[in-house]
Amino acid sequence: MKAYYQNIEFWDLITLPFYFILLYFLLTVFAKNVLLKDNKFINVYFLGLLLFYLAIGLIDFKIKLIPFFPDTKLFTAILETGRTPDNQSIGVKIGYKFLAIPIYNLSLRSIFNYFLFNVFFFQLGLIFLAGAFNRTYELKDILVQRFFLVLAALAPSIVVYSFTPLRESYFVLALGLFFYGLSRKSILNIFLVLGIVLAGILRVQLLLYFFIIIGLNYLSQLKLSRKALITLTVVLFPVVFVGLNAISKAILNIAITPKSLALFRNLQRLEYFESGVTYPEVFWSNWFDLILGFPGLFFQFLLAPFPVLIFIPFWTKIAYFADGLYLLAILFLSVLFVRYWKNYGIWFLYIGIYLAMSSFFEFHLLGAVRHRLPATLLFLGIAASSLAHYLPKYRWIFKY
Repeated sequence: MKAYYQNIEFWDLITLPFYFILLYFLLTVFAKNVLLKDNKFINVYFLGLLLFYLAIGLIDFKIKLIPFFPDTKLFTAILETGRTPDNQSIGVKIGYKFLAIPIYNLSLRSIFNYFLFNVFFFQLGLIFLAGAFNRTYELKDILVQRFFLVLAALAPSIVVYSFTPLRESYFVLALGLFFYGLSRKSILNIFLVLGIVLAGILRVQLLLYFFIIIGLNYLSQLKLSRKALITLTVVLFPVVFVGLNAISKAILNIAITPKSLALFRNLQRLEYFESGVTYPEVFWSNWFDLILGFPGLFFQFLLAPFPVLIFIPFWTKIAYFADGLYLLAILFLSVLFVRYWKNYGIWFLYIGIYLAMSSFFEFHLLGAVRHRLPATLLFLGIAASSLAHYLPKYRWIFKY
C-alpha cells in the first residue's frame, strides 16, 4: 500500500462528500466568471469531471492505478510531519511547505480530501488558461472552449498527478493565473502578480520563463514593423542577455555559457545515473557545440518518453507512455491547423520558449514527461481551435 494511504480512517470517507460539494461549487463559480458564458455545460462538465476523478481515487486506494513516483515518499513525509529536509530546494522548503501543509490541514489531514484540492487547483489553473486563450484571441466560439476543457480532462499527467502529493497542481495554477493576468488590459494586475509569486516560491525556472514572456508580450504590443522589430532585437539582445545572465546567476546559480550549462547538466545526471534514464553526457566548449546539440535536447524533451537521444522500453512505463501518446495526439491536431498558425504566432512563441528553456535544464527522460506539462497545456488552445474548425458538424452533440 502507498505511504499516503496507510493512515486512512473511516471518517475520511465521511467528510469526502462535503469537500466534493464545496469544491464543485467553487469551480463552477470561477468558471462562470472567467470563461465564456456557457452555464449548462459548465455545470454538467465539472460535475462529471469530479465524479470521474473521485472514482479513480477510490479505485486507486484498492487497486493500484497511479504510479508511486520516487519523490512521493519525501512529499508525503513533509505533509505528515510538517518538516522539510535541509537539503531540499527553495521550492520545497518554502513553496510546498507554505502551500501544501495548510491545504492538508484544511483537508482535516485526509489524503482523499487533499487530493480533491489537488484536482481543484489543476482545474482552476486550466480555467484561467482557457480564459487567457479566449482573451488573447478575442474568441467567441463556445465550441473551442468546450474542446479545450474536454481535452484537458483527458490529459494523463493531470489525472496521475492529481493523486500524488507533488507540486504539479500548484505549477498549473501559477501558469493559468500568469497567462490570464497577461491577457488583461492592465499591465499589472492581481492575477499576474499571484502567478509570479506562486512561480517564485515553487520553481525559480518558471519565474525566469515568466519574466521573458512579459518582455516579449510588451514588445508584441508595440506593433512595430518587421524591420523595426529586427533592429530593436539586434540592439537590445546584448542588454537582455546580460540581464538574463545576471538573473540566472542570482536565482539558479548558473551562468548562461556553454561550459556552465554543460557542467550543470552533467553533474545533475550523475546523481540519477543509476536510474538508467538520464540523457547522454554533453561536451559544450563553445556556442557552436551547444547549437549543434540543442535540436536533440529539444525534441527529446518534447517527445519523451519516446526515443530521440536515448531509448528505454517506454511501453512498460504505462503512465509515461500514455502521456506521450496524448501529446502526439495534441501535436497532430495542432499540425492539422497549420494553415492558421500565423494567427497564433505569439502563443506558439510562448510554447517554443518554454520548451527551449526546459530542454537545456532537463537531464532525465521520465522527468521530462513531468516537466513538459505546461507546454502540453499551452498546446490545448491550438488543438481545441483545430477541432472546432474541422468538426463543426458535430456541434449538435453539445446542444441541450
